[in-house]
Amino acid sequence: AACAQESAPSAEFIPEAAQEAAREGNAAFESRDYAGARKAYRRALDLAPGNLVALVNLGLVEFTAGNAAEAEKLLKEAVRQRLETAPAWLTLGILYMDQGRLDESLAALAQAAVLDPRNPRTRNYLGVVIGRKGWLDGAQSELRMAVELDPSYADAHYNLASFYIERKPPLVELARRHYFRALDLGAERDPEI
Repeated sequence: AACAQESAPSAEFIPEAAQEAAREGNAAFESRDYAGARKAYRRALDLAPGNLVALVNLGLVEFTAGNAAEAEKLLKEAVRQRLETAPAWLTLGILYMDQGRLDESLAALAQAAVLDPRNPRTRNYLGVVIGRKGWLDGAQSELRMAVELDPSYADAHYNLASFYIERKPPLVELARRHYFRALDLGAERDPEI
């Protein structure tokens, strides 16, 4: 009987194997090996079907690799499983923004902001989408919050500068300050600004 128990699959084996696959996926994603990340996260899902973290991470991989339809399917499955999954909402919001689906993007990003109000990336993208809808005051408010949450967030400084320039009349000094801060943080020069 002792041998049968020792050879039986352990309840901890599958989660540990899934965690190892997820770690491999994380490492592959960080090195921009999206095929390797995809393979590792799929293995994690095979070992732990429906695992929320693996679903979200695989959705992010698919999105980053340019497979928007598959990313959307995975991320929607993640929020179906657990509505409070802020990273899935954030990625869905970015995906919809890239596709010009601004109302869906706004809804997804607003959900992400409710669930994780101190995430500067969420605030940045929410500001961009709000601005694309023509609400400059709201865009600037979200982008100011993004730079307050993370003063070293170059994209948020750059986006804030862009919206300050778009105002009528333009807020040149504020735009200049945020534009040069973005450059200091590694953003590329923009001849239009």
